[in-house]
Amino acid sequence: MADMTPGAGKPPKLTKGYLEMLGASLGRGTYGVTVKQTPEGFWTIRLKFEGQPEERPVTTARGEMKVWRNVIGAITFAQENCGLASSVCVEVGGWKLGRIENVN
Repeated sequence: MADMTPGAGKPPKLTKGYLEMLGASLGRGTYGVTVKQTPEGFWTIRLKFEGQPEERPVTTARGEMKVWRNVIGAITFAQENCGLASSVCVEVGGWKLGRIENVN
């Protein structure tokens, strides 16, 4: 697995395949997930790893930020691919809705 510490080089893209590998190797509670709407009305997913200063977007295999047309698609993706996250938050305007520290 790639080193995620600052200064260890450019971190790998957070694609669906890489998220599967992270889930198998990192274990529970090592990252948080935020589903957030863009100004254009699309939905994105960002991950914040423990010890890292910034969130990182989920990307496509081509390296572009992955977007969903509706929030249900983004939440479903997070449920299927980020089940071991320590927290999951959906930001809608000024609201934050989420699952916190309740990983089965």
